[in-house]
Amino acid sequence: MLDGLLSVAAFAAIWLAFGMLALMQEAHWTTVTGRADPPPLRRQRLCAAAGLALGCALCMAVHGAGFGTLLAVLLLGAGAMSVAFTLACKPHWLRGLAAIF
Repeated sequence: MLDGLLSVAAFAAIWLAFGMLALMQEAHWTTVTGRADPPPLRRQRLCAAAGLALGCALCMAVHGAGFGTLLAVLLLGAGAMSVAFTLACKPHWLRGLAAIF
C-alpha cells in the first residue's frame, strides 16, 4: 500500500515540476493567468528541478535502482503528456500552481 502511495506522490511531484516548466513559457503563462508579465524564472527552474529529482528519488527509493529507474522514466513521459493535455483542455487547473509564483 505504501509503495503505491509513494508512486502516486512521485507522479504528483513530476506533474507539478512539468507544470512549472510549462508555465515558464509566455504563451502558457498568459493562457493560464491572463497576465502578460512573466514569472520569476530562476526560482521556477530550481523548484522544477527539485520536483523532478524528488519524483525520481522516490521511485528509486521505493522500488530499487532497477525498476525504480524504469518507473521514473515512464513517469517522466506520463507527467509531460498529462501536463500537455491539461494545457490543451483545462488550463485553469494550473492557476494554483501559477499563483505560487
